[in-house]
Amino acid sequence: MTDSTTDPETAPVDDPLAHLIGTYGRAHTLRFALGGLALALSQIPGRVPALLVGVALDALFLESTPYALPLVPDAWIPTTTEGQVSFTIALLAASFGLEAGLSWLGGRVSGTATYRTLHDVRVDAFDALVGQEMGYFDDRETGDLMSVLNNDVGNLRRFGDGFFRGLRFTVQVIAAFAFMALLHWQLALLMSLVPLVLAAISYWYAVRVEPRYDDVRETIGTVNSRLEDSVDGVATVKAFGREDAERDAVADVSEQYKRDKWSVVRLRLAYNTSTWLLTSLVFIGVFAAGAVVVMGDAPAFVEPLTAGTLVTFLFYGKSFYAPIRQLVLEVLDSYENALASSKRIVAVLERTNALDDAGEGELTIDDGGVEYDGVSFGYGASGSQSGSDAADRGASESAAAEETTVSDVSFSAEPGDLVGVVGPTGAGKSTIVKLLFRFYDPDAGTIRIDGTDTATVSRRSLRDHLGYVSQDPFLFTGTVRENIAYATDAGHEAERSEASERASGSERSERHASRDEVVAAAKRAGAHEFVTDLPDGYDTDVGERGSRLSGGQRQRIAIARALLRDPAVLVLDEATSHVDNETERQIQESVDDLGEGRTTIAIAHRLSTVRDADLILVLDDGRVREAGTHDELVAEDGLYADLWRVQVGDVNAVSEGFLDREEVVR
Repeated sequence: MTDSTTDPETAPVDDPLAHLIGTYGRAHTLRFALGGLALALSQIPGRVPALLVGVALDALFLESTPYALPLVPDAWIPTTTEGQVSFTIALLAASFGLEAGLSWLGGRVSGTATYRTLHDVRVDAFDALVGQEMGYFDDRETGDLMSVLNNDVGNLRRFGDGFFRGLRFTVQVIAAFAFMALLHWQLALLMSLVPLVLAAISYWYAVRVEPRYDDVRETIGTVNSRLEDSVDGVATVKAFGREDAERDAVADVSEQYKRDKWSVVRLRLAYNTSTWLLTSLVFIGVFAAGAVVVMGDAPAFVEPLTAGTLVTFLFYGKSFYAPIRQLVLEVLDSYENALASSKRIVAVLERTNALDDAGEGELTIDDGGVEYDGVSFGYGASGSQSGSDAADRGASESAAAEETTVSDVSFSAEPGDLVGVVGPTGAGKSTIVKLLFRFYDPDAGTIRIDGTDTATVSRRSLRDHLGYVSQDPFLFTGTVRENIAYATDAGHEAERSEASERASGSERSERHASRDEVVAAAKRAGAHEFVTDLPDGYDTDVGERGSRLSGGQRQRIAIARALLRDPAVLVLDEATSHVDNETERQIQESVDDLGEGRTTIAIAHRLSTVRDADLILVLDDGRVREAGTHDELVAEDGLYADLWRVQVGDVNAVSEGFLDREEVVR
């Protein structure tokens, strides 16, 4: 797995967490400021009850001192005991109420700002991720990328929560110390030594915990990838009876995560225990020193202290050093965790795409002619990774990965032509169409549509004119109608967004396919009959990745999706590999009907699919070995003729050279 945090094409960022906060938090600065101010101010009334309890203890219960409150004029204080009790109760209620109100307001405002910021980060990270070309995903596991979008962004939320908790703790410490100094400055001075010791312990903790969090974040991505593979391939797991093996594989990666996480927990426990012991000793020491002063045994230069004031001071002591511990335990922990996550997020956001569309033109198609001129490409070659260079694969890549996949491919398809591409497995058939879509860019040569070099136009405008059906089509969770309509209106998202668009007055640039258009495309793809037999027809949910449909049914829906787009160039990558003969015949008739004014490139395993093609290309080892019509190639008695004999069952007529091929042996 490639470590996304060390991607060679990632723009360096000195402080990734500060970069994310500065980039995405700036738009919500006012909300963050107001929320933080409210949360900070809530800590001031929160310190008042302890003072009131101490005063009431001395004045009302012990009757050792008159009832007096700092900064409160004596004229405001009732003179009777009953009045002073009521006054105390009213101040307690006001203090708790004001603290609760400010806390609610601060949490509401800061929470809104936090989640809006995280929304922006997640959407931009996803946009940057899907904006990368196919080479970027070749060496990256889906689970690891999902971990960036989900777990790592979630860690930013926890850091936001920790930051505001830290703000409250800071103000609480300052307020508590101010009240302690007001009550007894000498004991307060003694308490001020606590933060110095805690700071030393905290520094020790911070230095050791950061690299451990980096390990945890990477391990989470590995765990997610392993789990995703096992769950996605559960049918294969069960078919081969590999449940125990998968359990062992999951156990191995989970064990590594457990070790990495436990190393963090052990360090946290050491910090927590040492600081708890320190603050407990301080509490005992303050109580002992205060008791000596209250009993009158202290030196003359020490200010006197009442029992009520000592109780209040002990309350403030807890409010003073407990938050200092939490500042490190929660805030620093969340910071280190978020820092590790921000490195991975920024690696996605800031990664340079070698095939950026910036400055490229828009493709305009009049006829749809396609031309390949001396095209060569290798997946391991420099520059072919579409935003991921050869260094991504590492120096340990085998020499096979560096070999050219297709070499010097040249052919022309006139508008309306059906071009068949055939050949043994691994001959480079699918690679040819991937280059047409600019999933990758050629290492040499040029691909033109209507005479325009596709490398000079944006990939989006290029793909707007292309239709594609793969041999293993992907269906999204949603209905049949939504999956067919995906080609024109983002399918399952379109209906959900229509109401909000009408409310906002915005308009979508894509057209929305009507139900009649969806049905018409399904009929042309041979899908209408089985769709109408489904429980809810076109409103039937296909399940995750189309799991509730057969392979042939998924294939026909994918073909309908491509036909609905009405592309200038239609690419069928073994699109009939999962359908029966009758459905293949229906699809072939549909393709033939679409031939007028449309170029169709069909990669075929079944040669019967392209028997009537205007041009058949025979690929072998990445090169075009033969080219012509079906009759011409059979008459040529070469590789195509042998492939045809195998398919029609005339094995005895196959040449000895063909039988000796490694592909047939396999």
